[in-house]
Amino acid sequence: MSVIPANKQFRAKVALAVATATAPPRITHTAWGTDGSPATDEDAALGAEVHRQVVVSATAGGTVLTVSDVLRGADVAGLAIREMAIIDSDGDLAGRRAFGALELAPGTDIDTTLTLQF
Repeated sequence: MSVIPANKQFRAKVALAVATATAPPRITHTAWGTDGSPATDEDAALGAEVHRQVVVSATAGGTVLTVSDVLRGADVAGLAIREMAIIDSDGDLAGRRAFGALELAPGTDIDTTLTLQF
């Protein structure tokens, strides 16, 4: 997948952390949904979340954050996944991406690497 731009809310959290010399919220989860509406800078949630899980890893470097995760078909069986999001430790959406329908059968996994730019 390509770079997911951080939404306005997450960019504000990062800016506040820089200004106050504190750590920004960590990225802790990915979420998956069935709404294919285009992502916007104002997104605060997925359009139709159906699954959320803890990320495998999240590493920051410069102005990008790379998140690795595995979506298991058993977790979304029978659903047409059309959106994904990166969620911070406050439970807020940090960035969202919409895409064409993806249907996974049970027993099928997809390894994902997501890059969030802020």
